[in-house]
Amino acid sequence: MNQVNDRQATCLLLVILSGWALTMTAENGRDGWIVVLLASLLILPVAALCCLPSEQLPCTRWYALPDAVFGKGFGTAYLCALTVLAFWSLCMTVLSGVIFLRTVSGGQWYVWLLTVAILLCAAAAAQNGVTRLVLWTEPVVWLVIAALAISLLLSLRQMDWNALFPVMENGWQGTPMRVYLLLSIPFGEVFFAAAALGGTGTQTRVGLLRACILAGVLLCLLYIRNICLLGPDGANAVLYPSYTAASVLEFGKSFQRGEALISGSLIVCTVARAALLLDFLSGCSQAVTARCTQKRGVWLFAVIAGILCSLCAGSNDAFANAQQLYQLLLLPFVLIAAAALAIGVMVKKKSR
Repeated sequence: MNQVNDRQATCLLLVILSGWALTMTAENGRDGWIVVLLASLLILPVAALCCLPSEQLPCTRWYALPDAVFGKGFGTAYLCALTVLAFWSLCMTVLSGVIFLRTVSGGQWYVWLLTVAILLCAAAAAQNGVTRLVLWTEPVVWLVIAALAISLLLSLRQMDWNALFPVMENGWQGTPMRVYLLLSIPFGEVFFAAAALGGTGTQTRVGLLRACILAGVLLCLLYIRNICLLGPDGANAVLYPSYTAASVLEFGKSFQRGEALISGSLIVCTVARAALLLDFLSGCSQAVTARCTQKRGVWLFAVIAGILCSLCAGSNDAFANAQQLYQLLLLPFVLIAAAALAIGVMVKKKSR
């Protein structure tokens, strides 16, 4: 099996976390950039906890650990519960991309066509396993960073820095809850990256921690850009502040479509996030039943998610409610799952 180094782990997770900028809102007001930075720092111990089981047994794939630690019955139940959670995340990922594309295109594209396009690209990227997926994200991360960096640089001339003041006008009221929600989405999904990379290398924890910090800085800069370009009220009044902020850039006749630059790169991030989740779902299904291969599992879950998303993408309210519930439940689920497996692995290793 090819080893995944820390640099490749950074590329994978950075691409996935950067995609959240596509649907990032400004509901946290002018102080939201502080919330983003706090979340990116507080996720570091959580990420380290998620990596701990594989660090104890670096030669064993993560998907084999639950059965070894909890036994066949409880191990299967553990993986099945995580499969439900990951499939929920996959549907949220695909639907967020579909709703964004339909919104900015004025509803000109069919829901089923956008769903198929996203899942087809994601399944093709995930069908050969996570070691191939990280090779795909290595060049992609530079394209994403370049697109976001260009968008930020073009914004400097029009940014009103006074829109950031006064800082923390209302104190810390409500900040813990806002940080919690960001810890859950997008940063809590570091769990899926740590699991998929578990057993493929011994230095992935360093890469994942680095990706969380870099993503936090990048999202923070985008949030500041949105506030300074649109104002706190203006950024909060639109569904997609990053897209809207890029669309108002003025850089002469040679640069008229700034929103295409940022939206195109971040749709790629959405595909990468869906590909990681498909790989995780396939790994769980292989651990539960020996009849399921990597490709079969990836395409099976892609087809099921495609059917479900095509049926549910018409209701934005239902999506918002499902997204809010997912954001509330993901972090405690991840913490319990990661802690239980880490403790079980260490106890098992000590008993041996």
